[in-house]
Parts: sequence; C-alpha cells; structure tokens
Amino acid sequence: MSVPLRRLLQTALLATTASCLVWAAFWTVLVLEPLPDRGLVVVSAVERDYEEVAAEGLLRVAIVPDQVNWVIYRGEPEGLVRELLGRLVEGSGLDLELIPVESEVSATRALARGEVDLVATSSSGFVPPLTEIAWTAPLDEERPVVVGREAETIRRVEDLAGATLAVRRFSALEQVAFDWRGQLDGRLTIVRLPANLSDRQLALGAARGEWPLVLLDERRARLEAAVYRSLSVSAPLLPALPVRWAVRPTSPRLREAVSDFLVQSRRSGVIAELERRYLENPERLRALRRPRFRTTGDTLSPWDPLFRLAGYAHGFDWRLLAALAFAESGYDPWEVSPAGAVGLLQLMPATAASWGVDDPFDPRQNVTAGARHLRWIYDLYDGIPAPDRLAFALAAYNMGIGHLADARALAAQRGLDPGRWKGNVAEVLPLLENPAIYRSLPHGKARGAVTRRYVEHVLDLYRRFTATDTRARAVLPVYGS
Repeated sequence: MSVPLRRLLQTALLATTASCLVWAAFWTVLVLEPLPDRGLVVVSAVERDYEEVAAEGLLRVAIVPDQVNWVIYRGEPEGLVRELLGRLVEGSGLDLELIPVESEVSATRALARGEVDLVATSSSGFVPPLTEIAWTAPLDEERPVVVGREAETIRRVEDLAGATLAVRRFSALEQVAFDWRGQLDGRLTIVRLPANLSDRQLALGAARGEWPLVLLDERRARLEAAVYRSLSVSAPLLPALPVRWAVRPTSPRLREAVSDFLVQSRRSGVIAELERRYLENPERLRALRRPRFRTTGDTLSPWDPLFRLAGYAHGFDWRLLAALAFAESGYDPWEVSPAGAVGLLQLMPATAASWGVDDPFDPRQNVTAGARHLRWIYDLYDGIPAPDRLAFALAAYNMGIGHLADARALAAQRGLDPGRWKGNVAEVLPLLENPAIYRSLPHGKARGAVTRRYVEHVLDLYRRFTATDTRARAVLPVYGS
C-alpha cells in the first residue's frame, strides 16, 4: 500500500473514531445528566400584582389535578389544594379560577406568560431551570423517601449503591437523586421520568416492577403504599424539603398575602386537618380509584376478556367470575386485603403458588388461578344440587373449606339440612363468631356473618350481571334466576 493511501486511511480512521467518541459523550450526557427544558425560557415577568388581581376580582391558579390535590368526586370538587385555595379567597371578594395543567413545569410556563397568578401544589416542589418565580412561605415540609417492593430495607443513602432509582424530571427530588449519585461516586443509576407523570403513576410503576425504586415525598409515598400494598417505603433519607407555592417575582404583594395566609393556616391547624383528610386517608383514595362496573351492554369490567377465557376453560359463566372479582377487589388488580389476599380474585399467596402463579398481581395469572381454585372447590360439593352448590362453593372460597365444614356440622346438630343454604347452613354461620360455640369446633373462630353477606352479595351481583345480557344463558343456576 502506498504511503499517501496509508495516511489517507489513517486520517479517515481517526476522524471516525473522534466522531464516535463525540456522539458517545453526547448520548451519555443525554441519558445520565439532566438537560434544560428548551421550552422554558427566561421572559420578562408580566406586571400583575395583588392590585390588578383585586381589580379584576379573579385569582387564577395553576394546579395539577390528581386525587389528592383536586378531583371532581360525585359532581363536587374536592382535594387538599382545592380546599385550601377556597379558604384563601373566602371573604376576599375574589373569584377563584383553577387552571388545570399537566405538570408543575407547565404551570411555571403559564405563570411566566401571565396566564395564571399562582402555582399551587402539595409536593416538595419543582426546579424550573430557566423560568423566573418567587416562592411563598412554606405550607409544610416533606422528607424524601424511596418506594418499591423491597424499599423497607433501605435505611440510608449508602444502601442505594448499585440501585436504579426513578425520579420525575425538573422536581426538587430530581436534584436530590443526582446529589445522592455524587455521594455514591456514580454507583446509582437514575431514570429520569417525564415531568407530567403523577405520584400515582410513579407508585404504580414501582408496584408493577417497571422500575425497582422511585423517589417520592414521604406522606404521599406512605399513602400510595397503603393503597398499592405490594409497595414498601424506606426510612427518610434527607432532612425535610419545603412545600411551597409560587408567584411571579413582579407580584410581591400577592406573594405576601398568600404567605401570610399559609402561615396562619399552619398555625391554626387548618393545613394539618386537610393533610389528615387527604394525605393520611388511604380509604378515601381506594374508594376514588375503585373501578365501577357497568350493567349495560356487553362490558362489565376492564377484565372481561380474562373472565371469558377463564370461565370457558373451567366451566363457569364468565359473569360469575366478574361478580366474584368485583366483590373481592372492586376490579383492582393491586388490592391486598388485611389478611394478605392479593389481586383481582384475592388469592392468598400460598393458594396462588399452589396453582403455579409467579406474580399474583398479574391479572391474567390471578384470574386463571382463581377460576381453577373455585372450580376445585365447586367440585368438592358435587353431591349438593344447584343452586345451593354454588352458594357453598362461594362460602368456602371466602371462609375456607374447614370452617364451612364446621358450619354444616353445626347445622346438622340443630336439626337443619347441612346440604341446603338458605334457612339452613346460612342461618348458623354467625354462630361461628360466638366463643361459647367456636371453641368446641375443629377449625375455631370464623367470620360467619361476613361470609353470609359475602355470598349474598356475589349472588346478587351475578343476577344483575346476567340480567344485563339476555343473549347469553347462565351456566350455573343462581337463587332468584
């Protein structure tokens, strides 16, 4: 090879190598380091302060709707931030206009453009990289915690070495995550999620295993973990961060008025009362998130295809499985009972494992195993004629085969028919809660009254579901059909 040609090839190789290194560095920065949102630019703040707001008689507030801050429930608005804002304008002569935005980053854009006067949140806040804002006095403080299926093992930042941590972009917590990565000499992988993901979406992603760990404020984390009970929460890993609202720098008097209100609301206990109602009340959140079944048309739930497949495979009307799932979990695949039952059909972990379930939160596995388990129970009572047989199978599904055997024996002792449900075994079930009786039974105490109501509830749902679709005939006879 000639010398000129050799030099030409060497030059080309060096150029290619340099180009690859440049692109590698670029993508490394893109993936690992936070970049500014190019949609956010420094603008001259709109001149609009408290006087202009009062003259117009309207306070415009940007708020990120969610089931804690602001939600329409049964036709009425409610939420921690919604109620607090209502108290802010109460008696002031101002009307309140809430402007829903998809994220706190979007809220800062609206603030800079003069579309809103105030950004209201209940989280530890955001870090708008290139937008001018002015913070109010804090509502409260929140401590950062890590949420995940095994997050309870994390007691200090050093426990995160080698972990993968998801965090929402442009949040105060994102900066916390990068600080931790510096402390750990880079031994922490950070997944930067879109700014418009809600706390619920972050927690649900952790519950599903989409990311192992997620960084949230402590009280919101504990609230979500109480709803998605597969989650656990780490110890607080930093001192508390302030929860603040924001105005434009050109609104000093509005900032002062809002800050005075927040300070007084904190001192008077108003904020603490609202936090108890919305941040420390998982039952409210479960009720809001519980899906509602529809009794018109062919669709009863989001899981109808799974119920149809499992019903066909195991000889059940799919609508019976739909009724069972609604009674057990309200169609919530992430439901965990106080006793530890899991998923759509509320399988105990040992029961789920016995039917080959790897992940009881997976709707397909849960419904398949639940239908197999119900079929196995149903076959145990093949000597009992319909429709009593279904009632017995549902009772055993709820309270266990042993407790139902105790109830049948108790019915026989009292001259009742142990093979009939109504007026017989159903009548003695509450006696399984009586210490004078259950102490002599082989399987001890059981919530018999609860089981009786449970069976009646499932059968009533099944009747209602079958009544909505006259084209398909129920496979299993049911009382009242």
